[in-house]
Amino acid sequence: MTTINLDEDLINRVRGGEKWAYRTWEPDWIAVVLGRSNQAALEVHEARCLEDGVPVIRRRGGGGTVVLSPGMVVISVVIQVDHQLHFQEHFWRINTFIIEALQTLGIAGLSQQGHSDICLGSHKILGSSMYGSRNLLFYTASLMIANDLSLIDRYLRHPSKEPDYRQGRSHQEFLTTIGRDYPHLTVAKVKAGLDAHLPARLVDHSSP
Repeated sequence: MTTINLDEDLINRVRGGEKWAYRTWEPDWIAVVLGRSNQAALEVHEARCLEDGVPVIRRRGGGGTVVLSPGMVVISVVIQVDHQLHFQEHFWRINTFIIEALQTLGIAGLSQQGHSDICLGSHKILGSSMYGSRNLLFYTASLMIANDLSLIDRYLRHPSKEPDYRQGRSHQEFLTTIGRDYPHLTVAKVKAGLDAHLPARLVDHSSP
């Protein structure tokens, strides 16, 4: 299985001396992405992926297995870290910036839950992952806006590990999209809202 990093250019920019780098993008394909320590046999309906031609790939960072697909926005942040913080503190800060950006679009009822999730009400809309190397930190998250949630049922088994707040719920009971409650918020509008807010906040976060 191949370990990938779709944002290698961002990492190289920060390794080259930039304080931070950032990107938001919408997948135009479907893929299953395993966290660093996930086992495909436990987390993935591999036969279905093979039947449908859906690749199963592995990322550098930890976290759970996800299905990337159109209708999501992937948020990628690389920061040169001059001060040492635990991953949980970085998750909390960056997720707070994302919540602030979503609130500017009129989205209410947002909170952080579990290790690094963002929820709308009691339902998850964002999962994130982090990778660290020396003084470099790479954060990536997938935000569900108008993606087809049935793909997650088709390709992912119930996770082998889950946060307490999930309470054993199935994918369909646990997950939601922004578009369900805010149908006027398209992927383009949410992406624009993130891009208008996050860079200024990341400047502060990357300062010593």
